[in-house]
Amino acid sequence: MIEYWFVLPVAICISTAVSSIGIGGGVLLMPFFLLILKLSPDVAVTTSLVIQTAGMGSASFTCIRQKRVDFKLAFFILAVAIPGVIGGSFLGGNLKSAAMQLALGLLVMTTAFLFVSSDQKYTDLGKPNVDMKDAYKHSWITLPASIASGMLSTSMSEWLIPVMRSKLSLNMSTAIGTCISIAFAVSCVGAGSHILMGSHPNFSVIAWAVPGVMIGGQIGPRITKRINERLLKEAFVFFLTLVGIHLVYNSY
Repeated sequence: MIEYWFVLPVAICISTAVSSIGIGGGVLLMPFFLLILKLSPDVAVTTSLVIQTAGMGSASFTCIRQKRVDFKLAFFILAVAIPGVIGGSFLGGNLKSAAMQLALGLLVMTTAFLFVSSDQKYTDLGKPNVDMKDAYKHSWITLPASIASGMLSTSMSEWLIPVMRSKLSLNMSTAIGTCISIAFAVSCVGAGSHILMGSHPNFSVIAWAVPGVMIGGQIGPRITKRINERLLKEAFVFFLTLVGIHLVYNSY
């Protein structure tokens, strides 16, 4: 177990980065597990989902306590997402390492593109709750996002927050709080699905990573208040693009 001590500072850095921007940690945890730790694809995904369950569980409790969750919207999205997560878990369990790296690389670069193309301000202009009739119209985005989440342990927030803000006019704090609660439930379902299909997480990595994501989750929001939001996004997009290109190149 001691040989994985360096996972702690890496987890702190990853959690700080993603929590400062408002996305899930899987988009950076997975490349680290596959490229640096050389974990097999099924172990990497299951380990990432278990770690995110711990981190998102803590964050969800805070969001619920602060009344920043639209429960009707969250339950509706989960009703659509859970079958996709289970299906994605099955697909992920059958992927070879090269295929997973290719899929993850393309998804990481897509995430970078979403950040470039969207201009979501961290303000609270908007509604505290969504009209469910409007939510039904845009529910299609949930299925591909949930399949990717179950298959690659990536978050759905990168896809859902722009829709919640631009299409459903939800205020940013409620959009983030709702997505965090959705991510917690999705991580639980995804981790459980992979374990039931015979995959086992690396508990030595989890033991070091969970404290790291807890610490980074407290640092990230404080950085956001002190550093220009645009600068943060530009640095993150640049890093995501490099990681995505390396994953695609490494898959051949």
